[in-house]
Amino acid sequence: MAHEDDDIEYELVSKTEMKREMHRFQSLGETLCDLPPAKWSSLPISDVLMAALEESRRIKKHEARRRHFQYIGKLMRAEDIDAVQEAVDMLDPSSEAFGRKTGQLEQWRTKLIQSDNALNEFLDIYYDTDRQQLRNLVRNARKEMQSEPPKPGNAYKKLFQLIKEIDANS
Repeated sequence: MAHEDDDIEYELVSKTEMKREMHRFQSLGETLCDLPPAKWSSLPISDVLMAALEESRRIKKHEARRRHFQYIGKLMRAEDIDAVQEAVDMLDPSSEAFGRKTGQLEQWRTKLIQSDNALNEFLDIYYDTDRQQLRNLVRNARKEMQSEPPKPGNAYKKLFQLIKEIDANS
């Protein structure tokens, strides 16, 4: 007679690995505390962790802060760490994720200026876009880039900001 427990495999994790993960959670928690409180609402975190981050602003003494960061590290175990880390990286201009996303948005801007087909492709992906505003900015950016030498101007910059805004809202 087989037991259901026989099929369960247990993953053995060393004490060192557990400590390493705990320090990673605490470090990410400290990074979250260092962010401006206005940015916290854009992060995929629970209300309990949000309250702990708000509480961290009040704590000034070294030992109390250390214990509080341990508590935040404990709370981080219940969070989707990869999603939180990705959101934090997107807020940091020096991170690889931020650079990758910015590069993709710049490619969209270049495609939109160079090709009419790209406009339809963009509108198919981002269907809630204000089409008239996008078309106007693309047309004006094309005019700016047709000069010799091509000189990016105000419309070129505004087009990028609009693409960034559209991507953030989708």
